[in-house]
Amino acid sequence: MRLVLDTNVIISALLFDGQPEKLLLSTMGGAHQLVLSPYIISETNRILEEKFKVSPKNLTNLTNLLGESEILYFEPFLDILPDKPDNRILETAVKGDVNYLVTGDKQLLDLREYKRIKIIKVTECLKLL
Repeated sequence: MRLVLDTNVIISALLFDGQPEKLLLSTMGGAHQLVLSPYIISETNRILEEKFKVSPKNLTNLTNLLGESEILYFEPFLDILPDKPDNRILETAVKGDVNYLVTGDKQLLDLREYKRIKIIKVTECLKLL
């Protein structure tokens, strides 16, 4: 299964125990393919540093950890959601030809599906494992 994890899921997985962590670990174990973009990695780092005060050294370690995923490079091309960062997440899912975009973001979840990509919560994704 190919997945894009929204930054809110990645941050929850990295900072807290629970279902997001379990999902992220399943991708690192090779059971599923995690697909990311430079945007997702940089947004994750920015939020971790600004909001959660994670040190730059630890951010480098996290980036290296996420760097084991499939990383896609592309120019922005979607403008369907009012929140620009949500468009960047959705673009990654489209370009990555993933099965699922996993998020906690209400605007993305309200789409439910986009171009055959199911947009689901962590709990729904874990039921599929």
